Amino acid sequence: MMSIERNPLPMVSPESVGLDSGAILAYLKKLEHHGHCMHGFIILRHGKIAAEGYYAPHKQEWKHRMYSTSKSFVSVAIGMLQDEGKLSIYDTIASYFPEKLPKDLHPYIARATIRDLLRMSTPFHMTTYKVLQDEDWIRTFFECQPNHLPGQVFNYDTSATTTLTALVEKLSGMEILDYLRSKGFGEMGFSEDAICVKTQDGKVSWAGSGILCTLRDMAKFAQLCLHMGEYEGKQLVSKEYMQEATSKQIENGAYGYGYQFWCGEHGFSCYGMGGQMAYCIPEKDLIFAMTADMQGQPAGYIDWAEHLFYDMVLSGIEEVKKEDPEQLSQLREYCQNLQIAPVSGDKDSAMAALINRKKYVMDDFGPGTPAALHLKSLQVDLEEDQGVLRWEQEEGTYALNFGLGKHIHQNFPGFADKAETEGKPVIIYMDNRSEVPTYLPCITSGAWKSAHELQITCYSIGYYVGTLKINLAFTEDTVTIRMQSFCEGIWTDYNGFQSGFISQ
Repeated sequence: MMSIERNPLPMVSPESVGLDSGAILAYLKKLEHHGHCMHGFIILRHGKIAAEGYYAPHKQEWKHRMYSTSKSFVSVAIGMLQDEGKLSIYDTIASYFPEKLPKDLHPYIARATIRDLLRMSTPFHMTTYKVLQDEDWIRTFFECQPNHLPGQVFNYDTSATTTLTALVEKLSGMEILDYLRSKGFGEMGFSEDAICVKTQDGKVSWAGSGILCTLRDMAKFAQLCLHMGEYEGKQLVSKEYMQEATSKQIENGAYGYGYQFWCGEHGFSCYGMGGQMAYCIPEKDLIFAMTADMQGQPAGYIDWAEHLFYDMVLSGIEEVKKEDPEQLSQLREYCQNLQIAPVSGDKDSAMAALINRKKYVMDDFGPGTPAALHLKSLQVDLEEDQGVLRWEQEEGTYALNFGLGKHIHQNFPGFADKAETEGKPVIIYMDNRSEVPTYLPCITSGAWKSAHELQITCYSIGYYVGTLKINLAFTEDTVTIRMQSFCEGIWTDYNGFQSGFISQ
């Protein structure tokens, strides 16, 4: 059953808070024109929602994977524990985990402080549980071989945040979201059914990447951070801590990094893979929060979307603007009819009749072949406005439906039915699919990009955020397929190339 939002943020016209409906509309259309796969957005000023929209099939009440935006939640929880006197960020992290320490703890790790972890200045060159194969990810932080002193240089390390999450849960005796709810998030109306993915052993929340909540939840969290920890006159986390957390604490080659917050040209931000963002602009008391899947788009698109917002929307901000009823009506109508765009291109091609329902036997040069798909056969069945891509692998035969000029909603072939996952824990990590069945709802569309090339794009719309791109290039008797997956932990077998010939 869908939960009812508590303490919803008030909704107003953009002009009543100094924004321009026409500028916001132009910005959204620009994103659409450039093919951004947006899931939702909120523009918040003075604590009021000036504009909001969700791209179908996404909905306002859906819980969305926030990826590394989750890290900022961990920072706030650490600040709350420091306010309680349960820790100091200048304490060493090893002093809190004697049960996890090896007998020969490396002196570099022994020197690492909570603040070092908050600033992403650990003594490691990469995330430790990706180096050591151990289900106990916290143990890996203390056993991995370091290669430089802590606290000196920035290096993005999600195992730092995972270890900080374990610290929060150890000292509070609660899962991190329950702790945050007990410290005021409940009063803010943060969703009671928001969840956090567990680490591989299922013992700690994976809040370095795994919070699933609504976009409104993220906007409320960002509002708390924008106001330096204050909510309706109550200081949920100290102002001093939040001022440090959201300002430059270490050099990162850009505008700097705080305590699990990114510093920017106009303020600070929570930043998650694929486009889960909350840009906080204190000087204007404004937040632009969004969810998206930009993983399959060219590098720099997320930064481009941010700076475009500054140029098109922020530049014209005032305290109050005169309302233009026609522009406001156009913006609201546009926002009510948002949807993820299908693949652009032609619905038909002269090649379609030649390849329709023809089976291709695929060449396979063996397991050592680089970037090879290892399909046994492939077939495309086409109708007027939809099709089916069929393929055979060692594991079985699969069929993926796709629309032409529209999306087809389905569970991705080879994954568990929804009924199989009911009541099962949500553990979303690449090594857990064999233990926990994964339901993978998706939307899929296709189009002819040229006379001989068919492109099919599949978007995951469930707990995972991911894109699978499939390009099929045909001649009269051959097919060459290229698959590219842009996601974490799913579709790992669907990356590479292969060619085949029509079966005689």
